[in-house]
Amino acid sequence: MSDGDPPRPANLPPGFDDESPYADVDLAEFPEWWRRNVEEFREHEMRPYRPPRLADGTVTTELIDRLESTYDVEVRIRAVDPHEGGAWEILVDDEAVRSIERTRTEAGNTRYEITAAAFERAVTDAVTG
Repeated sequence: MSDGDPPRPANLPPGFDDESPYADVDLAEFPEWWRRNVEEFREHEMRPYRPPRLADGTVTTELIDRLESTYDVEVRIRAVDPHEGGAWEILVDDEAVRSIERTRTEAGNTRYEITAAAFERAVTDAVTG
């Protein structure tokens, strides 16, 4: 949660969200992995699924899938220190290529503090360098 986000009240029911991101959309328009996560979150009465994004709003899964396909590598984001404010890193074929920061937003999603261009550059440099 960022400093600008107010704390979420503890008395809200499971799955409650002021803004349902799927109220007026057809889930069939989303990729299968996204739909599957939406359903899993609903089944467990969690807040609506919001995919992890980069600082510029890019969905991480889509960018990672494209980079893996382009370079025939495995790209992951992993916690070095899983505690609040702990370090995270980008891995290419299990080798750390860059550290990044991670934020949990009040909306309940993860935001990695790196742009898509910088993320792609880190992966590209690791593969071609």
